[in-house]
Parts: sequence; structure tokens; C-alpha cells
Amino acid sequence: MKYLISLRKPILSANIYALVSPCLQRFDSTRHYYSQMPAQTYQCDADAEPLHRYRPGGYHPLALGDALKDGRYKVLHKLGWGGYATTWAAKDRKEDRYVAVKITKSEVEESRELKVLRALSALPQNHPGSAHVNRLLDHFTLIGPNGTHDCLVLEILGPNVQDFVQRRCKGSRLSSKLAKVFAKQALQGLDFLAINNIGHGVVPDLDSLTEEDFIARLGKPQTSAVTKKDGGPLPHNIPSQLVCPASFQRPDTTPSCLSIKIIDFGEAFLSDNAPSTLNTPLYLQAPEIVFGDQLDRRVDLWSAGCLIFELVTGQPPFDTILMTPPVVIGQMIERTSDELPTRWQAKWHAMQQDEPQKNGGLTLKKWLEELYFDSYRQAEFTPEEVAEITKVIAAMLRLEPSLRATPSESLAQAWFQ
Repeated sequence: MKYLISLRKPILSANIYALVSPCLQRFDSTRHYYSQMPAQTYQCDADAEPLHRYRPGGYHPLALGDALKDGRYKVLHKLGWGGYATTWAAKDRKEDRYVAVKITKSEVEESRELKVLRALSALPQNHPGSAHVNRLLDHFTLIGPNGTHDCLVLEILGPNVQDFVQRRCKGSRLSSKLAKVFAKQALQGLDFLAINNIGHGVVPDLDSLTEEDFIARLGKPQTSAVTKKDGGPLPHNIPSQLVCPASFQRPDTTPSCLSIKIIDFGEAFLSDNAPSTLNTPLYLQAPEIVFGDQLDRRVDLWSAGCLIFELVTGQPPFDTILMTPPVVIGQMIERTSDELPTRWQAKWHAMQQDEPQKNGGLTLKKWLEELYFDSYRQAEFTPEEVAEITKVIAAMLRLEPSLRATPSESLAQAWFQ
């Protein structure tokens, strides 16, 4: 699951830690992308999507200024790209509003994401968590040189929380007020999904901006030409240039102006159709994913615990570098001080035979305290508050899925009162 910040003022602010991994993929430096196709090689200097994804069955080549759905949506900027889609900021000329248009690869049949978003659109919106789940505004198909693509029109939101923290927060972590606000909103959104049997903001004032002002809020589009290495002409299914994702200029950090929304339902599922696995980074995977056990929406509870830990400390509860299944399971057992369910014991024993693990790591409480009360950043939460936060996180990071606290149970804990 992924989160974006939504603003209630006409200024875009900073994909929260997408639960908390990046929503739209980006890299730290400019790279050369090369696509090897039969007798063809393309290159481009851009911090953008790989060119090899522009192929039959892949991405649709889009350019700034293009009009979609019989001219209704004018493309203004790129918001990002991911494993199966590119996402663009556009002006809805019919409704006179700004939207996000997600264009999937053509080889993707009707996705789980579209099915889930349609189901969400049909639900009553009187639950407080509904305000923290992105909405499907429109859907259409696009026929292009690489095939037929699903296009999802969604609410336009701000950047991810990870980017927001890096650019706008002192000490590379959220203030105590924002961390608590975002944690509560995320759990409210999860509760809305949970009560409707789904497992994994609008910026109204933006609609009054001119296109020039709107683009200025996103940051001027940075483009780089695509060339064929042998100097020959580009085929029609390759874009003439790549557009770097929006940088989201001049965000407002006032808590009352910020909220988060759950986005990117590419891995979402209805409770009666759970997948066999999920494409989640290893360090964020629930133990049942690592062990290949049956999945249900309680994987979201584990992810929520990881999210709140990172909102408070500025980093995930488990290591992100050089991780392997035995290492991450070993850290889970150490951090949670929990008993590994019997049904996973044989697999865990086999993992240890292949890759022995050392004991003696920090518990969740000690690790959270060590990260939060460091000598480089000012602590805003008191030790007593950190103890309450630890209780919230620990109740969701239970190895046995059936023992994890639900969103509503977590929201009832003392820290949120």
C-alpha cells in the first residue's frame, strides 16, 4: 500500500512512504537507460522510466500537451512511473479540474487495482477513513502503437511522504505532530478498507489555478531527448523525449493543511480473492509472505506497524540493505520477541541451516528508542509517549496474523486519545 500527501490549500505539498515504500519509482542520480531490441538501441539522459518498457505490450508513448479521451484530458506533467504504469498530471477540460491519469502497460489485463477502485467508488463515504483513500474519477481505454491500455483517472495529490521528509523536515523525520496525524489518518483509511473487506487529497482549491500556475506548483517539466544510438529515426512506439517526475515546489508544512491518502491499489485485493504472494520489498513483507503462507488483508496490519515506526523514527523497523529471508525473519523474531507459529518452524529451521543467524539483536522498544533519542536530532516525543507508540506498533507487528491489532483497536489505544 502506498500513501500520498493531500493538501487542503492551493499549494501542493510533499508518495508517503508507500506503507512506507516509494509510490512512484525514482533514482538519486541521472542515468543512461538503454533498451536492447532487435537491431535497435535507444538512449536518453533522464531520471525517468527505462526506455525498454516502451515496446509492444508495454508503456504508451505520451508527450506533454497530448489530449486523451477525445480531448477531455490535457497532459501537463509527469507524476511518476512504476512497474506497470506511468502516471501523469492532466487538466480535465469537461469538469474544469486537475487530475492524475494512470496509464497501464497494454499487456496488463483488467487489473486488480481497477476492480478494487470500482468497488471503492460504490461504497458509502460516511466513514472517516474514506477521506484517506484515493478515488477513481473516470476510466477509459487508449489504443496506441504498443497496444490497448487501461487509463485510470484519479484525484491529483502531492508527493510521497518519503520525499516530503527528505526535502522539508529537519533531521530527516516528521515532527511529532505530523507523525501522529499521519499515523491516525493511515489507520482510519485502513479501517475503511477493512470493514469493506478490502486489503490494500483532493486539492479542491487547485482547480482555480491557471495551467501555468498549476505547472509551477509541480515544478517546471524537465525533459531529455530520446535518440537512437546509430542516429536513425525513432519508431512511433518510442517517445521522442522522457519527462522527469514532478518535483512539487513550495509545499506548505502546516499540519492542518496536510493529510494522506492510500493510493496505488496495484497489489490490492478483495477478501474473497487473495493472491498467493505480493510484490512487497522484503524488509516490509509480513512473515506470512516470506514463508509462502496463505494471505489475507491482515498483511496490511503488519505494513501499518512498519509505517508508524518509520513515521516516528525516520527509518523502517528492519534493515533495508543486503536482506535475505533468513535475515529478515531473524530480525522479526528479535524485534517482536514473539513466538514463531508452529506451522512455520520447519521452514525456519531449513532457512537457518542454509544461512545461520546470530542472536542478540535489539527488541522493538530498544530499537525505537535508540533511533528516536539519538544525539543528532531533537526529540519531541517524551519517553512516556514513545512507550505508548511502541505499544501501538508492537500490537500490529505480531508474527501470528490472527493476533494483530485491527485498525480500530489501534486507534483506541492511549496514544491516539
